[in-house]
Amino acid sequence: MAKITVKTVVSRYGTADPFTIADKLNVEYFYMPLGKHPLGDTSYDHHDPIVILNESIRESPQRYYTLAHELGHVIMHADLTGYHSGIWTYGKYEQQANQFATGLMGLLFVEENGYEPDNYYNLVNCYGSPVDFFG
Repeated sequence: MAKITVKTVVSRYGTADPFTIADKLNVEYFYMPLGKHPLGDTSYDHHDPIVILNESIRESPQRYYTLAHELGHVIMHADLTGYHSGIWTYGKYEQQANQFATGLMGLLFVEENGYEPDNYYNLVNCYGSPVDFFG
C-alpha cells in the first residue's frame, strides 16, 4: 500500500520533497518546542490536518523524514480519526507511515542526486530515520 501511495503522490505533485508536497496539499506545518519527543505529530482542525514538528529538528535532516512520516498518516489514514486506538492498530499504522516516509526519502534522494542511494545509510544521513524518530 505505501509503495503505491508514494509513487502516486510523487507522480501527482512532481516531487518527493515532503515540504513541497505538504504545501501542495495545503497541509500546514509548524515548529514547536516539544522536548525530546515526539519529533512530530498530526492534529486536525475540523478535518484539516496540521503537522507539528519538534523545534529541535528545525535544522536537522530529521525534519524531512519526520514530515514525510506525518504526511504518510495524513494521506494514507485520512479516514481514521483515532488511529492510535489499540496497540495492534497503532503499530500497523505507524509501520505504514514509516514505509511511506522511507519510500518518499528514497525517491527524494534520486530526485536530488540523480542516482539511487548506495545503501540505507545514505538516506539516514540525508533525511533522518525511523530509529531517530522513535528515539
